Amino acid sequence: MSTSRSSPGSNQERSKPSITDQGYRLLTGYCSADQLAALKTEAEALIERHYTPANLAAHSVYPSDSTDTRVSHAMMIAEGQSELPQVDHQGCPAVHKLLQRHNQLLAEFTGQQVAPSARCMLNYQNYFAGSKPVGEHFDGEYIRTQRASDGIEFSLIEGILPRYVAVLVIANENNGKGTELVDNATGAVYKPTMHPGDLLIFDNIRLRHKVPTMEKPRTTLGLRNFDHLAVHFAADEQSFIGDDYSPIAEGWVSTSVNCNKRFADFMQQQWPAMKEDYSHYF
Repeated sequence: MSTSRSSPGSNQERSKPSITDQGYRLLTGYCSADQLAALKTEAEALIERHYTPANLAAHSVYPSDSTDTRVSHAMMIAEGQSELPQVDHQGCPAVHKLLQRHNQLLAEFTGQQVAPSARCMLNYQNYFAGSKPVGEHFDGEYIRTQRASDGIEFSLIEGILPRYVAVLVIANENNGKGTELVDNATGAVYKPTMHPGDLLIFDNIRLRHKVPTMEKPRTTLGLRNFDHLAVHFAADEQSFIGDDYSPIAEGWVSTSVNCNKRFADFMQQQWPAMKEDYSHYF
């Protein structure tokens, strides 16, 4: 896999993308310094605009994962209008362009066009000096979980997993250290070197990911499409709601479940009670 530096819009980007044998691809120089500055400004403006009790209750934004050394905000956006929860990103042309480019990558990876209504989670994360490590995990919509005895750690019982996850580095003072990928089948660990402007996209089913302690600051913008070929996760057979489940780390996944319908059912049947657990955020 080539990791040579390239300018935005170069032949490297225009060539047909693919996921490597390792299950990921690193696109170096995906965004210019000016583009990164615009994305940072717009992402922070969207957080200021949309982090409200009403949007949290609507499940269009997600509770901030905040500690003394790391702050993470996430919200659902789309190129068009969805019937599922989302927020608008009007007035944010850099974010909109990044979303379009990301969806085009997904279309080329999967061979299927991404519907304008397909929602993508925009995840803006700031790691400060000495940030605690983030353990191995799949990104996803966690529908049912089981808390550990410490009340902090949890196991995923049922969820919706985006097929691919993308991470764009906005800033990184850690000599390229950041997201690490773990192959579920072999246990192999990949540590791609990522500098500002680099985009990592990886198979969220084949690979779990983690982040080690960051000795110095690092800022990223994550993208994951929950409505384009997402899969249903079940920890055990009692949580199956469809057919064709295949084993992965910590459970099973099915591509035959209608994940949009499952999420809509979740919003009607389970979220009204669950959202009370988030009322302490504000």
